[in-house]
Amino acid sequence: MLRNQQWVLRVGFCGFGAVGKYERQVLALPKYSFKGGVHPLHDQHEGKTSTTKLPIRAYVPDSVDIPMSMSIGAPATPIVQVGDHVKMGQKIGEANGFVSLPVHASVSGEVTAIGTKVLLLGGPTTIVTIKNDFQDEWTELSPLGPVEEADPTKIVPAVQAAGICGMGGATFPAHVKLTVGEGKYCDTIILNGAECETHVTCDHRLMIEEPQRIVDGLRAVMRALDVKRGVIAVEDNKPDAIDSMKRAAAGREGVEVVTLRTKYPQGSEKQLISAVTGREVPSKKLPLDAHVIVLNVGTAKAIADAVIEGKPLIDRVTTVKGCVKDHANLRLRMGTIVADVIGECGGYTEEAGKIVMGGCMTGLCAPNDQVVVSKGSNGILVFNEEDAKGYEENPCIRCGRCVEACPIGLNPYRMKHFCDAGDLKGAEANDLMECILCGSCSYICPAKRWLTASFKSTKEAIMREARRAKK
Repeated sequence: MLRNQQWVLRVGFCGFGAVGKYERQVLALPKYSFKGGVHPLHDQHEGKTSTTKLPIRAYVPDSVDIPMSMSIGAPATPIVQVGDHVKMGQKIGEANGFVSLPVHASVSGEVTAIGTKVLLLGGPTTIVTIKNDFQDEWTELSPLGPVEEADPTKIVPAVQAAGICGMGGATFPAHVKLTVGEGKYCDTIILNGAECETHVTCDHRLMIEEPQRIVDGLRAVMRALDVKRGVIAVEDNKPDAIDSMKRAAAGREGVEVVTLRTKYPQGSEKQLISAVTGREVPSKKLPLDAHVIVLNVGTAKAIADAVIEGKPLIDRVTTVKGCVKDHANLRLRMGTIVADVIGECGGYTEEAGKIVMGGCMTGLCAPNDQVVVSKGSNGILVFNEEDAKGYEENPCIRCGRCVEACPIGLNPYRMKHFCDAGDLKGAEANDLMECILCGSCSYICPAKRWLTASFKSTKEAIMREARRAKK
């Protein structure tokens, strides 16, 4: 039986097995980095070696359970009925408002059920089940053409119609991010190719195998917003991806590739902006307030597909690792059940103690293997019973490592005091809402304090209280 734990950082590890040593590199900061963060010295912590060289391969299941909610914002409303025949890319869920996305069929076939399913966040989610007929028959598409020729005014609407959201895990609707409000402007688009999260290599492989599409997506956004500078930022532990992206970017107007120092959480928006531009995002503000928009490289590729071919977002690359026979980088259709993915990878090699959707630092623990792949599913990590064990937290020894590691410059020790006391106002007054929940403090803490897990639950409590106050 899988342990039903919502937040992987409760156990505070960064690899398959608890971290026994808390090591950091203390080096002079190069040009493209930021203050704070952590940097595991050994690959057993980052866990990328076994999949870095594995090419992306496709897996198509017999059926899919497509959620009506795969992004931040209001869930979509199903617009199909049981018995309907649908085509690939056909809209099956209608968006509800601006901060919402339409949902599309990821296979062609018959709608066999419309119901609810408990997925990652615990509550029931509406799903549409489609039995795959393996005809891969596409609905009629409306491409805009090559990105350098497409009408710039139609690009953001095409992104919205394609149901594209952030594919690095945050799942914020891309069209919302690309809508620049009155009085604001953007002068730089950054593509996040850092992929600093442990174990996950899907973006790495995408930059090697489809670099041209990534650059096309960047240029599409630059043209849509009339931005002259586009930066593709990649950590220096991916030299092959850096070379691939530089070749693809050569000769493309305004596009450059920069090398980031390998350090976690280098791919976090605020840290990435600081590293690349030297600008700081103001407190409680968005990247656009620093005149920057950050997109994941996978998001850029999806944008290129929507512009050039008119294709909605119906699949993504996901890294599968851990207690499975074959590790892999798989291109998976939205709604693919995790148990089917495990089967495609040869099955479990031992009893699963925990399945993490995402990476070890920021991923969520799945209640079982019936959860599904969605737009933010960049990793599926399977832990055995031994590695899934939690631990008892110890008293703080006041070493200050959590303060040094915090990339935001917060005081995790002090925040934890208020969180443990249930003092929501005190926690908020000590900048808890600024915490990005990266887990650096939990990783570095020699006392194994449950820092990030406590911060996450307290932030959720503060937001619940705020919603009640508005009613």
